[in-house]
Amino acid sequence: MLSENQLLNHIYQTAEMGGEGIRSVLKYADEPKLVSALNSQLTEYEQLRNTAGSMLQARGGDPKGLSPVAKASSEVMSTMKAMTDRSATNIAEMMIQGSTMGVTKSLRTIRDCELRDDKVRRLADKLLKTEQANIEEMKRFL
Repeated sequence: MLSENQLLNHIYQTAEMGGEGIRSVLKYADEPKLVSALNSQLTEYEQLRNTAGSMLQARGGDPKGLSPVAKASSEVMSTMKAMTDRSATNIAEMMIQGSTMGVTKSLRTIRDCELRDDKVRRLADKLLKTEQANIEEMKRFL
């Protein structure tokens, strides 16, 4: 069983990865509506990350961000995919894939955690709802 602090750190890292993914493709997005949607999602991820970090610190934990290797790997993959095809469709597809991975990994992590604190449960649910809403929003650009 995972601890609630481990779940909070998962939320922190997932939101950080979502933000990194958006930042890496934003420079290739030309369609104003897509740029607006991505910026809105970036704000949501930053809020989730900040909340998870604050909750973790309040519980005596230390937020552990993504490793430099994970960040660099994400950046390189996103850049390569976006450079070859800058279309809104391609960028939306990349974002959907990333959010889908976030949902899958989060569901597994939540299932493996013994949740007692309603605030932690609500934040985990908020992450899932955010990822699912982001997928739906990006479908408009396919």
